[in-house]
Order: sequence, then C-alpha cells, then structure tokens
Amino acid sequence: MKKINKKSINTQYFKRSYFALDGLWFAMVEKNFSLGEALKIDEEVWKVLPKIQAREVKKLLNLKKNTFSNFLDALKIKLEAEGYCYQERIIDKDLSLLIKKCPWYEIIKKSQREYLLPNNICRIDFQTWVEEFHLSLKVKIGPCICKGNLNCEIYFTSEDKKYKKH
Repeated sequence: MKKINKKSINTQYFKRSYFALDGLWFAMVEKNFSLGEALKIDEEVWKVLPKIQAREVKKLLNLKKNTFSNFLDALKIKLEAEGYCYQERIIDKDLSLLIKKCPWYEIIKKSQREYLLPNNICRIDFQTWVEEFHLSLKVKIGPCICKGNLNCEIYFTSEDKKYKKH
C-alpha cells in the first residue's frame, strides 16, 4: 500500500477548496445579480484577501521587517502555493516575473469562462502584496496569457521603467 503523505493531502485539499470557493461565490453573485456586480465585488475581495495572505506569510516566515528581500521571500511562497510556474528577474530593487503557467487562468479556461478575462485582479492582487510590505513599487501588467500571449509579464517597478522581455 502506498504511504499517505498527510501534509500533501491537506495542502491539496485546502488549495482545491480555495480555488473552488473563489469561483463559486463569483458564479452565485453573477447568477443572482449580474456579471458587472460580480466583477465589482471580485475587485473588492481582491483588495482584502492579499492583505490577509501577506500578513500570514510574514508570520509563518517570521519576517519582522518590510524589506525588498522579505517581500521576495513571501511572494515566492504565494506563487508556489498557488501553483504558478514562473521565472524572476531582479534589477536593483525592481522585479519582473515571467509567468509561464497561471493557475487562475487554467481554472477559468477549464470552466469555459474566458470571457471574464482580462480583468484587473492580477494587478490588484500583486499591488496589495507590495503595499503590505510598504514598498514603493508599482505593479504593471505587460503581455499576459489571458490576452493570448504565451506568458504573462508582471513588473514591480520603482519608476516608469520598461524591461526587455525575458
């Protein structure tokens, strides 16, 4: 008999529940009110949830200071926990992410709800993480998978800088 990895099962259980709950509440609001109302509430939810996530990761990693390095460590936890496949590039204290696989896009595509994309959620989510670390970075979304590109490019910049593509 195969040995059961309880920690892995718990992680997958909560990950599946997390993604399912996000889609279910959205679908119920859309059904009972309207797509516009669901999108508006979705943005409000994503202004709060990343705060909770970032604060929890800070506690879990025992991050006492709001530094760029601590932000990177915490952000990696988020990206890996949610199932992103990505590459990072750091120039000075600016960051760019090349996302090769986005779990949120995969879920939306699987549920045949691509008409919801693109939206403002990615920028709100990542910008809120930045703000929880009190960094002076602005999040900019470049080309993205949901617009038909092969990858997403997300820039965390301290100025209006343009990056060369990865």
